[in-house]
Amino acid sequence: MDVEALISAALREAGYGPDAIGSALPRIMRILQAEDVRIAVGRSLSRKEREYVRLQLELGLNVSEIVAGLQA
Repeated sequence: MDVEALISAALREAGYGPDAIGSALPRIMRILQAEDVRIAVGRSLSRKEREYVRLQLELGLNVSEIVAGLQA
């Protein structure tokens, strides 16, 4: 089971309806991906870097592309 399906199932089990899950799931996934970026970089991100990561995730870039941009 992938992470998105697992979180979706957990939210359903907690009593959230399809509308709540549909609106919350994309944000939860971006938060997890941002944490993946932080772990891959190996340090805490500055405020400017966190904003960069947030914007890149909203544009649809994946974690490895964002990490490469931060390390360039």
